[in-house]
Amino acid sequence: MKQIRYTLYILLFLCFTSCGEDRTGEFYALIEDRIWIEETMKEHYLWSEHMPLIEDEDDYFTQPSTFFKNLLYKKALDGKGDSYSYMEEIKVPEETESRALYLNRTSTYGMDFELVRDPLKGTTHTMARVLHVLPGSPAEAAGIKRGDWLTTIGKKQITTDNYTALINGGAASFARDKIVINEEGKQVWQAVDTVSIGSSITMEISPFVKDTVYQINNQKIAYLVYNEFATGPQNEGSETEYHQQMKQIFAQFKAQDPDAFILDLRYNPGGFLSCAQVLGSLLAPTHAMGKDFIKMEFNPTSDTIAINYVFDPEYADANLNLNKIYILTSQYTASASEAIINGLKPYMGDENVILIGEQTEGKNVAMQSFKDKRFNFILWPVVAYVYNANNEGNYSNGFTPQYELSERNYLGEWYPLGDEREFLLKNTLSLITTGTLPDLPIEQNQTEVQSVCSSINHTKLKGSRIH
Repeated sequence: MKQIRYTLYILLFLCFTSCGEDRTGEFYALIEDRIWIEETMKEHYLWSEHMPLIEDEDDYFTQPSTFFKNLLYKKALDGKGDSYSYMEEIKVPEETESRALYLNRTSTYGMDFELVRDPLKGTTHTMARVLHVLPGSPAEAAGIKRGDWLTTIGKKQITTDNYTALINGGAASFARDKIVINEEGKQVWQAVDTVSIGSSITMEISPFVKDTVYQINNQKIAYLVYNEFATGPQNEGSETEYHQQMKQIFAQFKAQDPDAFILDLRYNPGGFLSCAQVLGSLLAPTHAMGKDFIKMEFNPTSDTIAINYVFDPEYADANLNLNKIYILTSQYTASASEAIINGLKPYMGDENVILIGEQTEGKNVAMQSFKDKRFNFILWPVVAYVYNANNEGNYSNGFTPQYELSERNYLGEWYPLGDEREFLLKNTLSLITTGTLPDLPIEQNQTEVQSVCSSINHTKLKGSRIH
C-alpha cells in the first residue's frame, strides 16, 4: 500500500510542478489534512491492514470527512462493519460561551425519544415515543412525559427526515396521541392534545438520572439509572467531577447496607472507559480490588500495545462488595456499558451478572482521539479490542439477557424511571423479592415494534473512549 500511496503523491507533485512553476506548497496545503488522516489511520486504526487502497488521486481531493469514511473497514466486527469510528468537527464557541454549548452538550428540548413505525400496523406513519424527560427542561415545562407518543411537529407528520426537530430548535408544538381500546376491543389511536414547547436551552445533562433504595419484603434494593459514561459537565477526558459524584452516590447506598443492586443501563450507549473503571470499582467484590477489569489490545503498528484498567482501590470505601448484580438492558446498551457486564463476569460468575431487558448492541472495541492543531477536526478511530480479565471479548453480537423483556414492545402505560410500577423495574424488583417476573411469559399487550432511530444515538457520543 505504501508504494501505491507514494506513487500517487509523486503524480500529484508532478501535476503541481508542471510548466516550470513550483507549486508544491499549494499542493500540500490542499491535501495535507487528508495525508495526515491516512497516516494516522495507518498507524493507529485497529483494522489498518484492511483499509481500502487509495488508487485514484482524485480521492485526496474529497472532503476530509468523506476521505476518512472511505478508509473504514466495511467487514469489521463479524461483518457488521465499522460504524463507530467518526470525525468530530471542532466548532469555536464565542469567548463568553462554554464548550458545553456543542457536541452532546448542545441546546436541547430535554427529552430522549425513539422513532418507531406505527406499532398498530394501521398506517405507514412513524412516531416518536418519549423515553426520558430531563428535569428543568423545556419538555418538562411543556408537560411532556415519559411514554408520550408524539405524532406531528407543528402540522407535519413526524418522519425520518424531520424528526431531529424534536431535539432542539425554537418554540414549537407537538401533537400527542395515545392507544386506547375501542368498542370492538381493538387497540386504536386517539388524539390527545397539542403541546406547546419553548425554545431549546443549554443544559447540564447529568448521567445520574435516578438513585434510590427501595424496601420491599424486608429487603433493601438499591437502584441507579446511569445514562452515559461521562466525566463531567463538559465531558472532557480530563474532568473527574462525575467520578466523585458517583462515589458519593455509592457511599450513600453503602450506608443503607442494601441486599441487592439494580443498575439501569437501558439508555446508556457508552462513553469514557475511565468512568467504567470507577463504576466497576464500586460494584466488584472487594477481593477484585487491584485486579484487571478491562484489557485492551491494539494493532501491531500502534505506539500503544496494551492498556489495562484495574478495579481501583481508591473507591474501596464506597464499594458495595456485591456477589450478584441485576442490570437492565436494551438495544442502546453498548460499549462501556457492555464492558461493565463483561468485566464483572470473571469475579461474579456469568450466572450472577443477571441481565433483564433486550439484547445489547455488541460493541467490543474502543476509540481514541487524534488531533493536529492545523486542522479543525478530531479523529476518533477504533483503536483496540476490549477484553475482560479472562481475555473474553467476543460479544460483537451483544449480550443476550437471561430474562428477555422488551420495553419497546410494551404498549401499556409507561411510568417514570424509578417508579416501582415501571415495566422493567417492576419485573426486576419482583424477581429479587419473589423469584418470578410478572410479565413473563409475554403478555398480550406485547407487540413487535419496529425501531427506526432515536435521539440517544443522535445526541450522545456513542462508544468506549480512551483518553
